[in-house]
Amino acid sequence: MLIEPLSKGEQQILSILVKERRELPIEKIAEITQLPQSSVSSFIELLKNRGIINIIEYEVSRAKTTDEGKLYISKLPEEILINILLEKGGLADITEIENAMGKEIANIALGWAKRRGWVEVIKEGTKTLVRFVGYESLNEHRSLLAKYLNEDEVPKDLENNEVFKELVRRKLITVYRKKIKFVKLAIPIEKAEEILRLGEGISRLTREVIVKDLWKTSIIKPYNLSALPPTRYGGKKHFFKEFVKMIKEVMESLGFEEVGDDYIIPELWNFDILFQAQDHPSRDIHDILLVEGSANIDVFRDVVERVKNVHEYGGSSGSIGWRYQWSYSKASRLILRSHTTAVTARALIGRNPPARLYVIARVFRRDNPDARHSPEFTNFDGVIMEKDFTFRKLLGLLTQILRYLGIEKLKFKPSYFPFTEPSVEGYGYVPGYGWIEIFGAGMFRPEVLEILGVKYPVGAWGMGVERIAMITYGINDIRLIFANDVDYMRKFPTIKVLVSGVRCP
Repeated sequence: MLIEPLSKGEQQILSILVKERRELPIEKIAEITQLPQSSVSSFIELLKNRGIINIIEYEVSRAKTTDEGKLYISKLPEEILINILLEKGGLADITEIENAMGKEIANIALGWAKRRGWVEVIKEGTKTLVRFVGYESLNEHRSLLAKYLNEDEVPKDLENNEVFKELVRRKLITVYRKKIKFVKLAIPIEKAEEILRLGEGISRLTREVIVKDLWKTSIIKPYNLSALPPTRYGGKKHFFKEFVKMIKEVMESLGFEEVGDDYIIPELWNFDILFQAQDHPSRDIHDILLVEGSANIDVFRDVVERVKNVHEYGGSSGSIGWRYQWSYSKASRLILRSHTTAVTARALIGRNPPARLYVIARVFRRDNPDARHSPEFTNFDGVIMEKDFTFRKLLGLLTQILRYLGIEKLKFKPSYFPFTEPSVEGYGYVPGYGWIEIFGAGMFRPEVLEILGVKYPVGAWGMGVERIAMITYGINDIRLIFANDVDYMRKFPTIKVLVSGVRCP
């Protein structure tokens, strides 16, 4: 290897590696040198190109105590429960415990105390009593919660620790995997020390270097013509925000008008106007998010009357309805909207054809996050009312919209929805993942048309915008769309849409 002087920054990093005599993460080197991590990365790349160091990438576990975990650093819920029992002589009514701790925390405490064998629950007539059985310290639990107040690496042996695993299961500590780059010497220590003794070389021929004849007494560093300049990233908006804007431009180029509504709405708009039965499973508390209170729907008397008639006996739509007594109070319950068809359908009331309406907005459901699902996501809903509109035209329109958005591989499948007939599901193909459902669509049923006061055919659809983005960008996990990873976001191109609807980078 050719020995030559290094720049000041390269010398700093090399001297740290010589002093420490072990591999170090780039973040640690930046901390020691007090240099920006971007500068440290550039110097490290130069040293690597000279064959002086190697860069190794490890995947490590990182952990952090959650907000809930921070509440329990001094005492976990089950420990608080034991204290209450001991204060009451070892036996207490469960109502007293709930009053002291709050019902939710009391349930958590009782569950874990029973699991540990600390308490037993006794029934005495109408009373439920909790009796103290035993107790052992949870010092290790509290110690780990305190240890990870600030995010830190998880040692390999701790990953299999039962107490640590329990805290993770209880969501008191959150764990995630992170890739960290480490730097280590690729040459012997003696060779590195020899390079450091050469001192700093001249990397730029300035006026001072020439006038003072410094070039005669100092070593001039050779130019590396293959070295790339530092990467500079221009600012840009988040790609998903730009994607939503692109959809809006496509819809407006097709003559659609954007409409909107509140996040919190009565069930009347979310379900009842769409002829969704009040005992339908999707209206259960396991699927929707209820908000405390109820709405005054008396101000929509005409709509309420039509809803009641159609639900109970079909009104004049030709249907027999659901054959039950429609509940005003259930229709008044407030919820976080679960779909935006509630918005577009409501916006149709009082309109005459032609009407082309769409909305792109957030909706909320009780869903467990995974590669395809999220409890909060963006819905893209649309309705189109025309005197001669047909199901075939609806499928053609949807195909046209999705092709503008870059989705070429598309297929339809017959389906069922409470408020459309005929109904269809649409699937798009994600490379490396497979077919994924992206929308439901259909023609509004006669019952829905009567409730809305509409006398003409209406085609409707609802799409998950995140799922469309997954197909357009080839993303195989919906959570990556909102990942807090700048490098990941930078790889997405800026997309523009021409007025004609033609997509271009």
